[in-house]
Amino acid sequence: MPSQEIGVPIPNIPHAVSVTLPTWEATIGYEEGEEWVTSKMNSGYPRFFIHSSIQQLCNNLTKKYGRPNERCLVFPSYKVAKRCREFIQKYSDNKSSIIRVLKLCTPPPITETEKSTRIETSIGVVFFPSNDFPLAKNYWQHSGEGISSRMSEYLLKELVQNEEVSSRKLGNLKQELQVRKIQSKSPSIRSNSSSSQHGGNEEVEREFNTFIEQKYGRVLDFKFAKDAKEILRRRICGKIDKSTNLLSEFEKNSRGKILDEDDVYLFPSGMSTIFYAHYALLKILPNKKSVCFGFPYVDTLNILRKFGPGVEFLGLGDDESLKNLQKELEHGLEIIALFCECPSNPLLKTPNLKKIKELGDKYNFAVVVDETVGNFLNIHVLPFADIICSSLTKVFSGDSNVLAGSLILNPDSKYYPKLKEFFNQDYEDLFWAEDALWLERNSRDFVERVKKIDETSLKVVELLKSNPKIDKIYYPSISSTKKYYDEIKSEDGGYGGLISFLFKDPQDGINFFNQVNLHKGPSLGTNFTLACPYAILAHYQELDEIEQWDVDRNLIRISIGLEEPEELLKVLKDSLV
Repeated sequence: MPSQEIGVPIPNIPHAVSVTLPTWEATIGYEEGEEWVTSKMNSGYPRFFIHSSIQQLCNNLTKKYGRPNERCLVFPSYKVAKRCREFIQKYSDNKSSIIRVLKLCTPPPITETEKSTRIETSIGVVFFPSNDFPLAKNYWQHSGEGISSRMSEYLLKELVQNEEVSSRKLGNLKQELQVRKIQSKSPSIRSNSSSSQHGGNEEVEREFNTFIEQKYGRVLDFKFAKDAKEILRRRICGKIDKSTNLLSEFEKNSRGKILDEDDVYLFPSGMSTIFYAHYALLKILPNKKSVCFGFPYVDTLNILRKFGPGVEFLGLGDDESLKNLQKELEHGLEIIALFCECPSNPLLKTPNLKKIKELGDKYNFAVVVDETVGNFLNIHVLPFADIICSSLTKVFSGDSNVLAGSLILNPDSKYYPKLKEFFNQDYEDLFWAEDALWLERNSRDFVERVKKIDETSLKVVELLKSNPKIDKIYYPSISSTKKYYDEIKSEDGGYGGLISFLFKDPQDGINFFNQVNLHKGPSLGTNFTLACPYAILAHYQELDEIEQWDVDRNLIRISIGLEEPEELLKVLKDSLV
């Protein structure tokens, strides 16, 4: 049963991606920082809430390497840490602040056995004055380039706990040497120690851990991380079965043509793919503004606003907006890229990608499409995009226990040679090995899950349409932009699992949300149905502003899961009365 207790992770596991905010009032309380909510928040969406293991790691590193009145954040490479430092220096009120970056490395495996549990890695630690912590956290949130909670657990073990154990062992060794020194002087004293007294226990513990991992399906052997990443890239580009390369018709249609997996890049989060796409384009093309077409997820706009020369925001993302953009381009507007979601979150609008690509070719700007909501089994956007971004955290994973993203370079893009050269030189694989192993396992039944979610979602839409309390429903199959969705829809694809809706009376919406027996919190694409008051959760500080883009403050968003349709429909009906 879904928990209705504030702050409980969803699912209730150590590396959960979502967190329970069970009522409208609790969501507002969270946004306003009210103690009755925040005191119970021991977890949260990883880019917004720094995991307890990461906090512990940062505290340990600050204690060891920090200076008075400093804090730190840990990033998965020295290069990323330097990007964070540049961001803090740009926006800090104190331009004389000293921002330090420390590179630390974990030791490589020494024996063949150690390759299963140990991996050599390096990190970048950014030390900054305590009052600059909000800026450092902004970078963490916007860029999506922070370390994962699994990586932090490994770093705690390798950089902190093992060091403490080594220190204790050194102390014990010194004591033992002192005893031996005394014994050598006093022949009558004999040692009864046994050099093998712990050997049996260690072997039993190793066997027990192996049993637990196999028993509960945990795939944690670091030796297979490289293979897992290769399988993921092949799965994303259409080569589902690595050994036989046999594809179902549904899978064949997902990309239109088979991509080379070398053009698929893995990232530590979906947001980091958008950040890096923007970063790469700024490096290879003239330094100009971008266009954000349609109302996007909040941090996409933050990236375009805060990194680089700025953004033209066309929040309605409709045909009129596209006509106006075309006129501006005809009159000399120059842009580096157009970013859009397909369809958009939360209004589920589909942009006219054919027209956008036509303008991109004519006026020399790149087209970057975030296909997370539609997902590549349902829609085929490759012919109309130079870069495709996606959050693998969502339906590709489904289990809500790993953060990940993918970026695809279109080999037919005129920017491909420059982009490929830049990626060959600059791209770092920052996707943590253990996260890759979890994601590979989670995504094995991706095709089957997507088809079931698509089918159930259509039934939920029909239920909402039949209810007189509902004012508006946002879903690709009933949107005014359906014709643009159908132009890119895969032959066997559906319309996705994300549905937003409004009640005629806002109080009815609040009552429904508070009563409905579903999981309630951030994220989407989970294997369980997940609801949230989207505008309150994502845009609480700008509720008046977002209304100009047709985003109502009372909007409710539901991400459909794998429950049996009849059971889910009954849960919804019970709260719609």
